[in-house]
Amino acid sequence: MKQNYYLNRQARRNGSITSGLLSIIGLVLLLGSCASIQTDIRYDTVPGISGEELQLIELRLVDLRANPNAQELAAIRSDLQQRSKAPLSEPLFSARLQALIADAALLAGNRREAEAAVRTAKAAYAGDELSLLAELRLLEDLSSQLELAESAIRSADSSFRLRAELGSLLLKAGRYREALAAFDSALPKLPPEYSVLYQGERDKVFALRDSGSSVEEASALHLTPQPISLLGMLIVVQQESSLLEWFTGGANWSPGVIFERAKAANWFSDPSAKGDSFAKRQDAALLIWNLLGRGQSAALNKYSVRYAARGVSPIPDVPYGHPAFDAILGLVEEEIMNLPDGRHFKPDDTVSGLEFFGIMTAAIKFR
Repeated sequence: MKQNYYLNRQARRNGSITSGLLSIIGLVLLLGSCASIQTDIRYDTVPGISGEELQLIELRLVDLRANPNAQELAAIRSDLQQRSKAPLSEPLFSARLQALIADAALLAGNRREAEAAVRTAKAAYAGDELSLLAELRLLEDLSSQLELAESAIRSADSSFRLRAELGSLLLKAGRYREALAAFDSALPKLPPEYSVLYQGERDKVFALRDSGSSVEEASALHLTPQPISLLGMLIVVQQESSLLEWFTGGANWSPGVIFERAKAANWFSDPSAKGDSFAKRQDAALLIWNLLGRGQSAALNKYSVRYAARGVSPIPDVPYGHPAFDAILGLVEEEIMNLPDGRHFKPDDTVSGLEFFGIMTAAIKFR
């Protein structure tokens, strides 16, 4: 525009009609060009609303699903409502904004607002992945959720978020291998916030992937990323395997009775430990090794015999004579348990429920 001003001024100074006409033509062309540019900008975005900003809000909401914060959620919802007042001519932007409003409303427990936002989003643009994800989360019946998830993956413009959510639904359905495949096809393609949200469930299906049936309710309480208790290990073994049958003779012993008899048989590193004590890696090794050995002394002590002449252990933090020496060397050699850093066993570290389930599953295959 400044260029036009100087052209006109020069025309007046020279008194040239030709120059004046040229400047007027130039002005008209320039104004037409400016109008075209402004129209394009309004179509692609609106002042104060950009694709980058909407993605940032999306990731903040993902983080709030993993780490709830009522104050931050309220601030985001207020921000979204303000943004929704701006006119949007781009259908995808409109749908994405409404999908975020729906997701925030769901986090706040406002289903009616979420349902209205999803309807508006789908009317604006039916193929938006976030809109379909919000619609999926509004459903309460698992079979309906699975049906919509599989359909939405085929119809959405993109599908990695939907695949991650499908993994969560397949976990609930007890379809662990399918859930693992869904998570692993999606999470590497998504921002880190999604991995934080779904990682616990992904770890769980990885541990449960070889389980032939859905996990019993009592043992499921212990299959978490948190440290498992000594009693919890026995509950999981009793309900999810047949490893204890030789010990109980097939009798239906209560977990408490099994715990006391296992403790008397020195299956735990601390003879005075209580059932709710956190299990250590050496406890997991001792329990599994004794279950595999079935009370046979030759099998249970073969590594002590093998290393007796040397009196030196190949694992630095598990010296020869350690109470779990045979168990640890045996399980490491058979690749049922590992050396976390490739050298040390770290026998005093706690073991999580999911880790223990993986160890037990590996032991069942070995047997």
